[in-house]
Amino acid sequence: HELSGGQRQRVLIAMALTRDPKLIIADEPTTALDVTVQAQLLEVLNGRRRQDGTALVIITHNLGVVARYAEKVQVVYAGRLVEGGTAEDIFQRTCHPYTKGLIRAVPRLDMPQDQELVGIEGSPPDLRKLSPHLCAFSDRCRYATAQCRSQRPEQAEVAPGHVAACFLARELRKEVSPR
Repeated sequence: HELSGGQRQRVLIAMALTRDPKLIIADEPTTALDVTVQAQLLEVLNGRRRQDGTALVIITHNLGVVARYAEKVQVVYAGRLVEGGTAEDIFQRTCHPYTKGLIRAVPRLDMPQDQELVGIEGSPPDLRKLSPHLCAFSDRCRYATAQCRSQRPEQAEVAPGHVAACFLARELRKEVSPR
């Protein structure tokens, strides 16, 4: 009861690692930790992955963590997979409008100070009212067509190992990276 939230989080992770797991699922493992402790924790998890061959799944909103530690990335919107591939595919050859929006919204040190961040317009959908027959992102998507508002795109391979659920994925993959 005398430990901070970050200390409790680290204790729980240490306890989990003592069991020599074959799979570690870390859901927002760096929440409530300062930047230095975040880096230390992620290095411990990544070291364990390399040393013991442990599979590591990190669930996070932190794209910096994803870019640094992930080999494969799955982007989810409204509970559905919208894009998946290698980290290089996701960051260099982004092909889903939601993924493009996420990457554009991240502040970068090389941005001019007067440049404004670009957010994703609109609000996430009410999952209780979400139609299974149309693209969940269509109301917020600047590329949306009538097809997006009347049909749900299925996952399709846009390149070997790179999938997206977007009717325009192949064309959007050819665009310059949003970074």
